[in-house]
Amino acid sequence: MRRALSTEYLACGRCQGPIEPILLHRSSVPLTVRLRQAWRYPMSSSGLPFLLGLSAVLAVLRWALVETFLLLKWMPTVMWLGVFWGAFFSVVRSTARGQRELDVPDYSDVYKDCVAPALRGLVATSVVWLPGAIYLLGFKDWDVRGPVTDLSNQPAFYVTGGLPAFDWEPVVTDPVLWLLLLAGAVYLPLVLLLAAAGTGVFQMLNPLTALRAAARLGKDYAITLGALALLCGVMALGHGVAAGFRWLHLALVSPLAAEFVTSIAPVLMAHVLGLLLYTRGDALGYGEPRDYFMPVLGAVQPRAVAPALQEGPPPAAEAPTGAPLPQDGLLQALAQAVEAKDPEKALALYAGLQTPQEWKQVEAAQHFFVGQAAIARGEYALAVKALEAAADVAPEGPLASRALVLQARVCAERLRDTERAENLYRYILHRYPDTEASRFAQKHLPRPTA
Repeated sequence: MRRALSTEYLACGRCQGPIEPILLHRSSVPLTVRLRQAWRYPMSSSGLPFLLGLSAVLAVLRWALVETFLLLKWMPTVMWLGVFWGAFFSVVRSTARGQRELDVPDYSDVYKDCVAPALRGLVATSVVWLPGAIYLLGFKDWDVRGPVTDLSNQPAFYVTGGLPAFDWEPVVTDPVLWLLLLAGAVYLPLVLLLAAAGTGVFQMLNPLTALRAAARLGKDYAITLGALALLCGVMALGHGVAAGFRWLHLALVSPLAAEFVTSIAPVLMAHVLGLLLYTRGDALGYGEPRDYFMPVLGAVQPRAVAPALQEGPPPAAEAPTGAPLPQDGLLQALAQAVEAKDPEKALALYAGLQTPQEWKQVEAAQHFFVGQAAIARGEYALAVKALEAAADVAPEGPLASRALVLQARVCAERLRDTERAENLYRYILHRYPDTEASRFAQKHLPRPTA
């Protein structure tokens, strides 16, 4: 570990050159390995409060859905769906960012945080129920008009609402319906991933997009389907337990416990989808490709600490006292201070340079060292002056472009002079094209607006 200015970087222990960590793709850790600890997710220190809070809100909204007048039932319905799908997509995205803690979603904007997630969840799940509904109503001639008419003829329906009593026996044995439901269930996780990633509705429902995404994900998607199928069994078990809690009719306890046990499986499903997105999200165009690479050594750090900024100057480089040094002596003492890496003395000697002629006799490396030392000590005006001199003394030298980049960064980040920083970056692009400095400058220039 070495230090430059106020930052530290990794360096080779032999040649002292900067190094880049060896990176591996996240998929180098198999998805099956990540899934082994997934069951702990909702039971963590942040998972239990998250589930309790979510269950309480859903229980209140479900109560409002039952008790509200028929014409107003759409309001608690939309809110229930919005809270549920908002929490679901929040878990997917937080897991995809590598976060292990569950954050409570922000519901500050009604449409963005409630209505929009409800619509995206409804559209996403339509791949399961919509083809079956079209088949039953358009091709199977399933009788739905009679039960709906019977329900609408009941006066109590317009106060409390209700569901029509459909005859399910003719349709539950239809193999075509089951094939449509199975295909929709296989398709659904991809649509949910695309919905959580912010993909447009048409791309979410485009079968070609889904097939290409499934092909890129390969066996990881098959593993995810297996994990979700297992969680479907957990969800069915949770609904059975929830029915038992509701049968007990315990005030406040039964609704809250019922929502709690039925929320565990969806949170786990969202976590599984988030793990797939965290591991292979670049195959779906989610995030930047470079974000999916991790250091092969993880968080391991070098054993050697960074050297001190000042390593102790030799006796010959003592600070001047008394009368000012002559010009030759001042320049020689400054060179010795820079060679000894003594920033305090170099800054003191550098302040003694008065005329432009003296500045031109200082080497570019000495100007650059003083500029770095001034940045580390917060003397930004002096740093800009020294770095500018480093580029002027040797404009074709190896330090010129680096000095200008540092000068631009000081102007932008410390002096808040963005206009001067942009002018410096544009000069670097013009004066030093096809260099690391020009590529850095290109990234930090504002993009032109359309």
